[in-house]
Amino acid sequence: MNKSGLNVLVTIDVEEEGLFSGSYLADANSVTNVKHLWKLDSVFREFGIPPTLLTSYQVAKNPVCKETLSILKSRWNAEIGAHLHHWNTDPIFLQDIRPPVPSELIPQEVLKAKTENLIRELLDISVDAPTSFRMGRFNFGPRMFSVIDGLGIKVDSSMAPLRSEYGGPEHLTAPSDPYHPDSSDPSKPGQSRMLEVPVTINPLVCSAGNILEKARYAGLIRNDRIMGILCGVLSIPVQPAWTSLNASKAGVVFHRMKGGRFVTIFFYSSELAPGLNPLHSTEEAVQRFLIKLRRFFNWLMEKYDARFITLSQAPHYFQSK
Repeated sequence: MNKSGLNVLVTIDVEEEGLFSGSYLADANSVTNVKHLWKLDSVFREFGIPPTLLTSYQVAKNPVCKETLSILKSRWNAEIGAHLHHWNTDPIFLQDIRPPVPSELIPQEVLKAKTENLIRELLDISVDAPTSFRMGRFNFGPRMFSVIDGLGIKVDSSMAPLRSEYGGPEHLTAPSDPYHPDSSDPSKPGQSRMLEVPVTINPLVCSAGNILEKARYAGLIRNDRIMGILCGVLSIPVQPAWTSLNASKAGVVFHRMKGGRFVTIFFYSSELAPGLNPLHSTEEAVQRFLIKLRRFFNWLMEKYDARFITLSQAPHYFQSK
């Protein structure tokens, strides 16, 4: 009956290999990891989980991947969402700066053309145009917000609270539960019609994000690595791919104590393929991750009678307070 009112979203960035190597190639991208999504089949079917498969352009234009995702969409009652890797989605935009080029430095008409090309490929997997979106590297600011707002996207999930990625915009102070964002700064609540569903990361103390943001602007934290370490120390993520089972459980309890009604977890499709990510170098490690997911989902059901939903279903339950 979901008396607790806890809504759980399982989102997967279905994308090409290479992200964890630090390379951002414009072409010649391998997508062999996508077939490993089948490893989730027994878990999703056991708990009736409809995942949101946020799919990149390199995957969406591959005929074999299209067939795989079409089958899994039907089998899992999954949602196919859009996941824009702006560095390798046509039309390619090159600049003489460190890749990936921050989205706020790419002309809006180019970003729009990239997103339209991604949506066009996704229509071969699902007859319905995607209404959910996540930006690659969480590189989401007002320019990208304007693009997807004009293309029928209803739900975005590009906010990673208390995280700082190269090129910005930073989301250090973004809320941890869904909200309607400000179009001029999507990391802040506003009056837009779109719903922002952040991945669930809570600050250890409420002021952590503000403190780090002020320190960054004052020039006290210039090194991205140091900022990343501080963000990690000062946050409590509900992300089983990053943390232990007990830490993920503690993150949910903490989130609920703060009044959180939605738990949004994410991981990468390549984390299911041994050797294609830094966390799971062997098949045994992948299987341990799957066991952890099963135990985590079972705990969510037993403790909270959790309701598993897709990103496009979030607005309905967001309104049902």
